[in-house]
Amino acid sequence: MADYLTFSYSDNLPSRIKERIPEFLKIKESRNPELLLILRLLSGNVILTHNYSDTIIKSRKNYFHSDLSRFRNWGRDFPRLLSEDTTAEDLAIFINNTKFTNNKFYEAILSEISHFLLQERKASHTSAFIFLYRILEKVSYAFPLIYASKTQDFMRSFNQLRNLMTGDSEKKELGFFKKFAVTLYEGDSIAQTSVDIKFDVANDLVRQQMFRSVKEAIDLGILHEDTTEFEKISINYCDMGSFIIHIRNRFFHNQSIVPNNIKSNRIVDSDTFFSFINPVAMYWLSLVLLQIMSFSLSEFQLHRRNAVV
Repeated sequence: MADYLTFSYSDNLPSRIKERIPEFLKIKESRNPELLLILRLLSGNVILTHNYSDTIIKSRKNYFHSDLSRFRNWGRDFPRLLSEDTTAEDLAIFINNTKFTNNKFYEAILSEISHFLLQERKASHTSAFIFLYRILEKVSYAFPLIYASKTQDFMRSFNQLRNLMTGDSEKKELGFFKKFAVTLYEGDSIAQTSVDIKFDVANDLVRQQMFRSVKEAIDLGILHEDTTEFEKISINYCDMGSFIIHIRNRFFHNQSIVPNNIKSNRIVDSDTFFSFINPVAMYWLSLVLLQIMSFSLSEFQLHRRNAVV
């Protein structure tokens, strides 16, 4: 018996852009590759339908840009995020030829992203954060393969991965995700930048309480020097995964023995609080997914070249 179809997806690219892109990059009525749906959904050019509630979401936010601004020409601009010489045709060939590769991995991530966007649409930002964290967990499945591919020392690779799995659960999570991000962005200048969260609240006292609640809940070592007191929390780019874990643990787990939990009365309204965190965190996660895809694309193209030789 087939599962209930929770979400449906349809194309929302402008006609002038859609007619210029390869067929394998267009969303069709029949089954589409999960990776394509993820890329298009996060780019903000898909109509997402939650079938159970008949909720229709015309995604407009482009989570591949820090300001969430839309692509002017998706078929031209998006492939360039992968590399300067990647074309829409390159992307189409890759997606079509790998549509059955890691499809369970991408299927799970697509579901979480869709639920995240549904909750964001409903302004249930606290609930949306839960799905955002679930994306982070699933994205980490790609780490061992990528890490192993970037080292020539098998014993060192094995020992370092094993060390990340020792200690208490929070220590293991924090160490794992930090190493994941550092490995993923090795040699990339973006690793030296920050991810910035602004609490755009009119009430000064509420803004200060939100700022303090976050600052007290996290390890200060992940703060970037661009942090501005009571205005902007800046997180080291490669520490954003750790930030998400800290927020989850201090707000949702709320252990009585931990002194720096995020108290609900101090942040005043949890949906407002998470409305400032979620878009920034999803932007970072989208770039992590993009980096994973870039790695997969490079491996695919290398294998194709070797096959020709």
